[in-house]
Amino acid sequence: MKKVFVFLAFSLVATWASGQSRYDSLWSDTAVEQRIQQGIETHRKGDASITVHSKKGKLPKNAKIEITQLTHEFQFGSNIFMLNGYQKPEQNKRYEEVFKRFFNTACVPFYWKTLEPEPGNLRYEASSKEIYRRPPPDPVLDFCEKNGITPKGHTLVWDNVKHSTPEWLPRDTAVIQQKINARIKQLGERYGERVKTWDVVNELLSYHSNAIQMPDNYGLKAFQQFSQSFPKTTRGFINETTSIWSNYHREYSPYNVLIENMKLKGAKIDGIGLQFHFFSEALHYDVVAGKSITPKTVFDVLDLYGKYNVPIHISEITIPTLPDNETGLQNQAKMTRNFYRAWFSHQAVEAIIWWNVSDGTAVAGEDKWHGGFLNEDMSPKPSYYALNELINKEWKTSVSQNVENNNPIAFRGFYGDYSVKISIGKQVVEKKFSIKKDQKNVLSIDI
Repeated sequence: MKKVFVFLAFSLVATWASGQSRYDSLWSDTAVEQRIQQGIETHRKGDASITVHSKKGKLPKNAKIEITQLTHEFQFGSNIFMLNGYQKPEQNKRYEEVFKRFFNTACVPFYWKTLEPEPGNLRYEASSKEIYRRPPPDPVLDFCEKNGITPKGHTLVWDNVKHSTPEWLPRDTAVIQQKINARIKQLGERYGERVKTWDVVNELLSYHSNAIQMPDNYGLKAFQQFSQSFPKTTRGFINETTSIWSNYHREYSPYNVLIENMKLKGAKIDGIGLQFHFFSEALHYDVVAGKSITPKTVFDVLDLYGKYNVPIHISEITIPTLPDNETGLQNQAKMTRNFYRAWFSHQAVEAIIWWNVSDGTAVAGEDKWHGGFLNEDMSPKPSYYALNELINKEWKTSVSQNVENNNPIAFRGFYGDYSVKISIGKQVVEKKFSIKKDQKNVLSIDI
């Protein structure tokens, strides 16, 4: 048996190695690269103009302007399940620093099983009993609000007993529906104004061996209850696993049919989630060999679900480190860069959400994939640098040049908030500025 396992593992690695050139050629294809570059330029940037006027009549020749992007409008995120969840204070500090460095969006755990471990015992506040990877919402939201991070609630309804549905739930489907409605109403009252985006239902099409019998059309009913219980400005998303959308990405795919059917029956679906977990060696090596989830697949899927004219979230990302060595580390970084660029380039995508920041913090059974961009000791992996290069360098705009009186400085920048600093010798004037889609993005400064 051991010999068979070794042979299969060797075969997978051999397939991956032989497919590297195909993978690279697919992602470096001229048409693919052109679509990515054009998409980023068209959908993620806007024209801007800044004019500086001198009250004295004319600016001196040494006047200088520095325009620096501070934040992204696009949502780069991760789950925030390990906030204050490490054993050592320095680890928790490192986690917070990395989170703030990379992310402006946080997926906050609202799993029913751990938010209400016993009937009526609600873990909302900071003083709640600790549960690994499930910090209570109140302190998480306090952290988000303090640091300008947008929270996303995950998830209101999920039939998975191992991770979400409480075991104490009665098995009478009529009673279950009543309790689902009550839970959604309760969360809407408490968090409807603080959390403006939610995964209403999770993995409706995925088989869970431990799932209990749920009420008929419970997904549709969850959206209907959500619309009644949350503010009209709060958005409800549907979310599904990788295999569902990647294996079936045509008009007749189950996910597409489900969304169309639910909308026809009155569900207000404000956004679509596409998970991106490679929880299979075969899938992982097929991707790296250019046999699965190719650039064409990515764009076909985004084009298909983009037709609904609602935001798409790449909602949960696990890119394994396989093989578990330097080659695997570089492989993870390469895939991270390729997929992020493709997702970022598509106009329908609003958010890209990594799942576990560091290795050793995944749910039981998933740590073996080493899907973090930090090692267990919180040191950076090559994928860390790949993300940093994109989020904090390539996709941030900065302009520095001399400025003349009444001569506009025209530039094209990524959507987000900016700092504008005018320096004339020792005199410094600073202003805030934003580049937003479908706005004129014009600033006039008098000094």
